[in-house]
Amino acid sequence: MIGIDLGTTNSLVAVFENGHPRVLANELGEELTPSVVAAAEDGRLLVGRAAKDRLIVDPAVGMSCFKRDMGTAARYRFGGKDWNPVTCSAMILGEMKRIAEMHLGSEVTKAVITVPAYFHDQQRQSTVEAAKIAGLAVERIINEPTAAALAYGYRNPEQETQVLVFDLGGGTFDVTLLEIFDGVVEVKSSAGESRLGGEDYTDALCGWLEKKHDWIPDRSQSGSWRQRVEVAKRMLSVHALASVSLDGRLVEVSREDFKDATAAITARLRPVVSRCLRDAGVAAADLDYVLLVGGASRMGVVREFVQDQLKRIATAKLDPDRVVALGAAVQAGLCANDAAVGDIVLTDVCPHTLGVEMAKEGAGGRPEPGYFAPIIDRNTTVPTSRSRVFNTMHPQQDHVEVEVFQGEARMTKDNQKVGQVTVNGLRHMPGQKRPGEVDIRFSYDMNGILEVEVTVLSSGQKKRLVVEQRPGSLTKREVEEAIARMLPLKLHPRDLLPHRARLERANRVFAELVGPARDHLSALADQFEAALETQDPQSIKISAAILDNFLRSYFEHEGERQPEPSEL
Repeated sequence: MIGIDLGTTNSLVAVFENGHPRVLANELGEELTPSVVAAAEDGRLLVGRAAKDRLIVDPAVGMSCFKRDMGTAARYRFGGKDWNPVTCSAMILGEMKRIAEMHLGSEVTKAVITVPAYFHDQQRQSTVEAAKIAGLAVERIINEPTAAALAYGYRNPEQETQVLVFDLGGGTFDVTLLEIFDGVVEVKSSAGESRLGGEDYTDALCGWLEKKHDWIPDRSQSGSWRQRVEVAKRMLSVHALASVSLDGRLVEVSREDFKDATAAITARLRPVVSRCLRDAGVAAADLDYVLLVGGASRMGVVREFVQDQLKRIATAKLDPDRVVALGAAVQAGLCANDAAVGDIVLTDVCPHTLGVEMAKEGAGGRPEPGYFAPIIDRNTTVPTSRSRVFNTMHPQQDHVEVEVFQGEARMTKDNQKVGQVTVNGLRHMPGQKRPGEVDIRFSYDMNGILEVEVTVLSSGQKKRLVVEQRPGSLTKREVEEAIARMLPLKLHPRDLLPHRARLERANRVFAELVGPARDHLSALADQFEAALETQDPQSIKISAAILDNFLRSYFEHEGERQPEPSEL
């Protein structure tokens, strides 16, 4: 099993062997293979370095940066053939497979592949489809920042740290907050933008230079011009000045010039970082480390931004270009039950909010559809199970189409649809209890399996939809086993024994109190019950602790020992 970092600009392949992850080099001795596909003059297909060089000479004969189009209907034509993001990615994955087989001397059929944390379901499915075309079965899709943290945690298993992974690659930007302790790598929150990266900085500098010098390259020059600007951009990471050949003359670019030219791009980093910290409830001052990941994170303007925004000097203890591939190899070792990583535990979160479409009553009492009703919020630790009850809009309505979406927008048209299920038998009948009500439960696990269970409350009839992040990668039996493992999660928090016991104890004390003390206990119990209805573990934990403290003080006053929460 191999680990693959399928990047926008470059891709890498790594293996976990003899207790360590190792990145494998191609025949040129390069570990970074450009994610470029092109056609040679004789019609042969070129992949990697040769394709990149070919594209510089003639930009129309190939394609790069197609990772940004994953999950879309984008089409390209070169070499006399039609291409799309999936088939282009398949060529790169096939090259990674070939490089691994060259080193290992045997056929490779399984892989762990990394994707940006903010890739939506269709983008992840497209990645799996590309792997299938390349002859690879995807054992696990892992988020790029999580892979980087896994590589870091593998080397520092005993160190307790709170780490922000700042992952700026060629085309995507992700920020992930993790806690690492006793061999556990726990993802707390992720945020990102799937069309923001080093390529945007290059484009911005190209535009700035062209505007300043009133010059636009013609079509035949565009590839070589962009390459020259790319080299200058990289030079500015280590030097104060860089020179660019523009229309036969050399022009100088300073770091300040680059900062001004790319200010609008850098500004887009700020809200992503803020959202990640806010979702985790963590302040920048609480961070132990900021880990830089991705080649674009080497830029001086990015490091300066991290220091200004987070008041932390970013670290790159592991090579930013290679750390994701190394983490993918560690994950491959975990999937293969390698003894060297037997003590590592990885937890993850749901990267996008999951919910259903609902209608609201508009003007004149007419229903207005298209509103998003969240059920599992983004950055909820998985596996998890949450539910909400919905009503039909009309008493004689007999069926509903439950349409499932992921995203953060208020309207479903701006989110990603991932499936739907039809439910019948909702019409109001005489004597029927809870007519027109359905309980919709979402259960989501580490494998990206989303189970949607819709229960008609008047009859108990159930309908189920299973959405796989990696369709076809698990057998029917494996999917059923995964769903069975989520079964204990489906109990509503109010039905769990510790919570029921806590409320019963509160009821007992309520009966014995009078006056303000009784009113105070009633308010605390109400708050705890409200927290249970939110199904949010953190809210439940906080309100339970407050209620427990009150009950403990009562029992201590009465001379009776109250059970500790851990004993419940």
